[in-house]
Amino acid sequence: MTTRNALALALLAALAAGAASAQTPIRAGQAVDGSLSADSPRADDGTPYVLYTFRGRAGDRIRVDMESSDFDAYLAVGTVAAPGCPGDCRTDDDGGEGFNSRLSYTLPASGQVQIRANSVGADATGAFTLRVTELPPQARPTVRPVRLNQAATGNLDDNTATDDNDRPYALYSFEGRADQPVVIRLDSTDFDPLVEFGRMQGDSFVSEASDDDGGSGLNARLSTRLGASGNATIKVTSPSSSPRGAYTLLVSDPPRPQPITVAEVSVGESVRGRLDDSDPFDAEEIRFDVYRIKGNPGQRVVARMESQDLDPLLKWGTFDGERFSEDARDDDSGGGNSALLTVTLDADGEGRLVATSYGGGEGAYTLSVVGAPRGGN
Repeated sequence: MTTRNALALALLAALAAGAASAQTPIRAGQAVDGSLSADSPRADDGTPYVLYTFRGRAGDRIRVDMESSDFDAYLAVGTVAAPGCPGDCRTDDDGGEGFNSRLSYTLPASGQVQIRANSVGADATGAFTLRVTELPPQARPTVRPVRLNQAATGNLDDNTATDDNDRPYALYSFEGRADQPVVIRLDSTDFDPLVEFGRMQGDSFVSEASDDDGGSGLNARLSTRLGASGNATIKVTSPSSSPRGAYTLLVSDPPRPQPITVAEVSVGESVRGRLDDSDPFDAEEIRFDVYRIKGNPGQRVVARMESQDLDPLLKWGTFDGERFSEDARDDDSGGGNSALLTVTLDADGEGRLVATSYGGGEGAYTLSVVGAPRGGN
């Protein structure tokens, strides 16, 4: 019985090795159709894949696209890409449109690299198309100047310089005063912006601070200070592996402090608000609005804050001048990113509801207040 089991295991291992070693050559400019099935070899995480090979020279740059309407595509490209992804291997899930995959790769040496056409789910089956496109030689980064309070525009594309993570980026220089405070905004409707603040060390950029989603929606917003020299370098890029499209970069003076005003919202009422540069902000320069809830003394109410532009955050407490003493807060209890907070109205009406954002986002929101159900927490 032991001998039979050993033979069976050896046969299975041989079959798996044979399946995993099956590799289909693909050339630049070529598109091939393939499919995943229950009989496909499995990666280390148990997901099915088909293995392709590409031959080129050291420094060649390629873009690999994998598209499927049957499953969530996943790509791995490297000297060795299957079944694992060690060494110089790079991966991508949703770098293409929808659930399709796209990534750029620079050959580390002349010879063959592997392309693993994969899926996110272990039970995925269906057809896909794999395409390899030759990219132009690596562009050298050009550092362009940006001036205070003057927007600069640009594009990230296949002709843009790429960093060590093979992500397109652009560099800007800024000259100001020693220890000058500035706010850096990076906006785009084409990709998820990421802004980095730092300095040049020879031909290399050294990052000292960064922000991904501190602005409205997915836009970036970073508050920082210049160093003793008053000079800085700003890197425009994205957390995405293949950002493409237009962007706007703005370096501005910090916002001027705004007075705290208190709006009123009644129990049973829903109001629309907006967090922007006209609102007061806290020590971390996060904008907020303040509301007084009109209800009965001692009444328990539920406040909900919803937004498509930012991650809502509700706080409850009292103000002593501009100093806020927080008693309660909520971020995501309302489902998704919505904030939901149950509070008890004070007899003297001093309690204040603060509508703000988690992480400093800006944009429109809706605030509603209803009576809490009896017996609720």
